[in-house]
Amino acid sequence: MIGQLMWSVLKQTGFRWLFASVLVSLVGSKIHRIALLFVAYQETQNAVWVSLILGAQFVASAVLGPLLGPLSDRYDRRTLLVLSDLARALLVACIPLFAIGSMPLLMIIAFLMAAFESVHYSASNSAIPDMVPESELDEANGLMNFANRFADVTFVALAGVLVANVGPAPAFWIDATTYLISAVLLTLLPPLPGKAGKGNYFAAVAEGLRPLWRNPTLSRTIGTLALAAAFGSVEAALGIVYAVGALKIGVQGFGVLEALMAGGAILGLFITMPLIKRLSRETVFLLGLGTWGLFLASTGLFPFPIWAGVAMVALGILNSMFIIPARSIIQLAAPTELRGRIMAAFGATMQSAVLMGTFLAGVLEPRLGVLTVLILSGFAVFLAVLVVHLRGGIPHQTSQSEPG
Repeated sequence: MIGQLMWSVLKQTGFRWLFASVLVSLVGSKIHRIALLFVAYQETQNAVWVSLILGAQFVASAVLGPLLGPLSDRYDRRTLLVLSDLARALLVACIPLFAIGSMPLLMIIAFLMAAFESVHYSASNSAIPDMVPESELDEANGLMNFANRFADVTFVALAGVLVANVGPAPAFWIDATTYLISAVLLTLLPPLPGKAGKGNYFAAVAEGLRPLWRNPTLSRTIGTLALAAAFGSVEAALGIVYAVGALKIGVQGFGVLEALMAGGAILGLFITMPLIKRLSRETVFLLGLGTWGLFLASTGLFPFPIWAGVAMVALGILNSMFIIPARSIIQLAAPTELRGRIMAAFGATMQSAVLMGTFLAGVLEPRLGVLTVLILSGFAVFLAVLVVHLRGGIPHQTSQSEPG
């Protein structure tokens, strides 16, 4: 019953085509990511180039994301989605043609790919509330989250096998093809015109950033998520250290833990929806995030393989519990004419927070040990949520527009 309720949002024609396009492009993107990092290391035998390519992607997302945000508010979002997919298809095709042997060129392509991905993220997330009624917004965001997790579980391992056996070039061609298919599917969307004026561009960028601290709903939701990401992302950075060094289960055990978390995130989709209907988005968001922090701390407190497996499933479930309502809260609280810019700023904020968490993990782990870092990080997330709760929680705000 719950699963049928979630999938019923696909009856909304526009969202159905958006979901299909995202699912198709994610298949290629997961394969592309493995191939890109493989090429960077294989060609240079130097992990520095891997870091530089990842850094180029981060800079594009964190810096260019907010700068490109006004595009999604000024111009037709369907057009932006199609163009961003076509541009990424062209860029990916350039890699096997003439970029595999050139690390600087590969960095430039990675940078541009991330820039167009930021445009796609802003346009797609700001368009969803215009495609579905508010009562089905959580289901729509849940399905978008499902697409990403499904691709993680299904195609990341396939990517490794593909690249190892036939080389990276076919992986890039597969990715380029999926972007082209996605672009075709996106042409079936209804028009999604931007609703902002065409005034000074940089003033429009600043206008899209101000609500992040002036709007109580946005500031508390995004601020809490950013703090949680800054501390909680140490789990992603230290997962391999935890599995190999603390649990003594090796790389294979690490893979099992990652799979359990991804599976938990998919299971969490079916738990989150009825909770939101019974409680509220704001309550489920804080409850899920606070409990997530406690389970993260428990992985350091009880470093046993069986408990680690249980905790990873719980962390996956709880991740869905706070990510899905958080995205709905932000979409509904954002003024219609600013939604693209706010979603772009949200994405950039989270990217920056994750980078901070990764840096924090690298600094603290040699000094405190992986278990202590996990304990402190988990309790830091919980305390951040507790402070927001004691200050009155997340103010409720309803949609400012009707779906088209």
